[in-house]
Amino acid sequence: MSKSIVCLDPGHGPGCVNGSPDGSYKECEFTWDLYTRLRPLLEAQGIIVVGTRKQESDYPGLSARASVSNRAGADLFVSLHSNAAGSSARGFVAFTSAPPETAARNRLAAAIINRIHAAGVVLWGSGLAHEMYTVLASTTAPAVLLEYGFHTNAQDLALLKDTAYRDKLAQATCAGICDYLGLEVKEPDQESGQPNEPDSWAREAWSKAAAAGIFDGTRPRDGLTRQEAAVVLDRLGLLPEKGA
Repeated sequence: MSKSIVCLDPGHGPGCVNGSPDGSYKECEFTWDLYTRLRPLLEAQGIIVVGTRKQESDYPGLSARASVSNRAGADLFVSLHSNAAGSSARGFVAFTSAPPETAARNRLAAAIINRIHAAGVVLWGSGLAHEMYTVLASTTAPAVLLEYGFHTNAQDLALLKDTAYRDKLAQATCAGICDYLGLEVKEPDQESGQPNEPDSWAREAWSKAAAAGIFDGTRPRDGLTRQEAAVVLDRLGLLPEKGA
């Protein structure tokens, strides 16, 4: 039996202005980080994943993102985002292009919403809304655009910045996609992406880095923030002393 193909679209790209009012959060950084968490989870289920961005520095246009999915013959398209509105709006919402509920795109959205809600994530309204966004209207596969929370809301913002919460979002999204595809969700082993274990190709280097005190031995698969990068460079002795 042929494997299912999922096109993942980490929304926006470098230089995007979408972010929290206090400047502590950028939507483009969140979407790429969530993509790096979700992709290996899907691949561990035997799903072929196609990304609309090959690296974090890519910034394809909206039509180009849809074209990636169409050329790949994807079975479904999932765009990853966070939302913005007034400070009181909060919660997860999945957008599709239009009703009815029986359409494949809305059955996909419902499967993801059910898993997200079961994971304890707050929903915005019913959790489902409709807009003719370009990436939804231009894809041939059933398509959803997922807004995982409002980065303009203090409660959502704190969650969106939390690494454990991001893992929960990725796991729930993966489970929802599997439900839609009729796949039984398999628990990942270490080779296929346990959050607290490095992949096999990185295990030796990770062990050396932890033993040398460069890293603390936790979160091997998390993204590296700028401040964490500064600490790593300092531990390696690559930063000049103050006043030097």
